[in-house]
Amino acid sequence: MNSYFVGGLRIEKNSQSKFLPLLLLSLLVVVWGTTFPIEKIMLETLSPFSLNLFRFLIADAVMLIIFFPSIKRDFLSVWQSGLLLGITMGAGFVFQTWGLVYTTPAKSGFITSMYVVFAPILSFIFEKTKVSVHTILALIIATSGIYLTELSGRIFEMNFGDFLTFLCAVAFAFQVLLMTVLTKKHEGKEITLTFYQFLVITVFNLPFYIFSGHNDNWNLPDVIFILYMAIVASIIGIIIQAKYQKRIGTVSSSFIYAGEPVMATVFSVLILKSTFSQTEIIGFAMITFAAIWAQLFNFSSSRKEL
Repeated sequence: MNSYFVGGLRIEKNSQSKFLPLLLLSLLVVVWGTTFPIEKIMLETLSPFSLNLFRFLIADAVMLIIFFPSIKRDFLSVWQSGLLLGITMGAGFVFQTWGLVYTTPAKSGFITSMYVVFAPILSFIFEKTKVSVHTILALIIATSGIYLTELSGRIFEMNFGDFLTFLCAVAFAFQVLLMTVLTKKHEGKEITLTFYQFLVITVFNLPFYIFSGHNDNWNLPDVIFILYMAIVASIIGIIIQAKYQKRIGTVSSSFIYAGEPVMATVFSVLILKSTFSQTEIIGFAMITFAAIWAQLFNFSSSRKEL
């Protein structure tokens, strides 16, 4: 039986099973949104590569302490998948940080956010996911919204930093795709897959940290912030992504992740007292509308299949 009635309302079991993943991934986007203003504060005293290295080094150390039995049990059985996830995620962080040397934060934010558009395209190619007209329209609206949000309607001109950031967006899109595919393959081994991702990112950032000529000036707020990013945004966040993204699929998850720049903006206003133009606010509204629209039609199509 695929549905039941409560007070005259028909409740679809398929829709109900998607509610928790949608809720947790939406909360995850809120958490990730807080990291943008936090990183901006930290980069006043730390180099980008120091931030990335210690964030994921701490995350790996904490995971090894808490989840050692699980990691030891699954370490050899998932190493190839863990390596793939780690390479895509690590490449994303490295290309993003490297690209920021040559481009502006606004352009970096716009191009990086495009991973939420690339991921459904990759899902269509590799997972053979059906892409409806509603999904295509939602992608167009989300892309336009991201453009207005990050660039405020300014003309976009590509440079070397933008190309590096484009590679970052592609890497993150593959990470989202692989997260769906590989966590389905390794059901119940999400913790070890998460550990591998952080381990590879740490290794990726180590040479950049060593040779970047960093001049860090750590303080107590930096320590608190790095622990929050390592434990809450990274460990808890990526485990939630690994466990629940596969339940709703790459395309639906991508639209949820489109809310990340919106949440980043909200917390920038609250924490950094940032102000935004009418054009940017319209962009936020478009992203939010596209995400909600895509999820509504996703549920509608799910009901029709029952």
